[in-house]
Amino acid sequence: DVALDLNLCRMKKFDTKPCIDARFQVSWHPGVKDQKLKGHLLGHFLITALDDAIIELEQLKALRGYDPGTLLKHLIQLEDKDRRSFQRKFLGKDYWNIKGMDWKVLLRGESICHTALLPSKSRLQGLTTESDLVGDEFGNFDTGFNQFLMKAPEGVLPLAYDMNDRQHCQLLEVDHKDFFLVREQDGWVSTLVPNDRELEVYKRSTPPEGIIMVCLKLCPLNKCPDAYVSIDEISRNTRLFINVDGKPVTDVRKVDNCNILVGDHGIRWGRKDQFQLDFHINGPGNLYVLKVSSIIVF
Repeated sequence: DVALDLNLCRMKKFDTKPCIDARFQVSWHPGVKDQKLKGHLLGHFLITALDDAIIELEQLKALRGYDPGTLLKHLIQLEDKDRRSFQRKFLGKDYWNIKGMDWKVLLRGESICHTALLPSKSRLQGLTTESDLVGDEFGNFDTGFNQFLMKAPEGVLPLAYDMNDRQHCQLLEVDHKDFFLVREQDGWVSTLVPNDRELEVYKRSTPPEGIIMVCLKLCPLNKCPDAYVSIDEISRNTRLFINVDGKPVTDVRKVDNCNILVGDHGIRWGRKDQFQLDFHINGPGNLYVLKVSSIIVF
């Protein structure tokens, strides 16, 4: 019976033991079995790729001998060759049409990403907040502040999370869209990007271009609450204010869901390693907020 089969599929769609009370089990989601199928296909692809790599390694040994140092040196040379080839590739059409932008900088150049997203290496290793807490995706790292219980951050741009985004089952506490929180009631808040720890770990081989991109936390179905401030308001100079090293941001240029900061001098803020970003929301009594997921320096 087709109706019975469909009902049975709906009942078993979220068979997520031991996480029986897992959140976000919505009707439009295809369910955990669909995810398992995709996971098995991805796993099969990775095993096949590993098998091919082992065969190629044996062929390389037959040509160049069995010395590990010699083989490693050859493989590193091949990797460098692939990287140079990628960087020389034609970029294609400029879909964003931003004045002064060399798209090789954005799509081929080096960058450092100061991100609140999980599970990112910088969050788990304490780089984002320069914390001594080092853990894995299941805990022991710096989680930041519960946005509903957070006190005034005393001038520092705080890392925060939404408890409504968290699961009730520890096994599913892996993937979260945390954010840096700017609140109207906190006045000016600042951050150094990249911070000292990030700069030390993610060493650059080329000087920075001084281009800064700010990515906001996405709202479900792109429908944000009324209290959310749009970064587009920066150009109106009435509600949202951002400074880079004390100089005002006057506009932004959209790159998909992110925004390149623009000042009186254009999109470049100086060829230096670190930048201080200051955020402020003007709207007394309205409790406006801005949620930033990542800040990227090119």
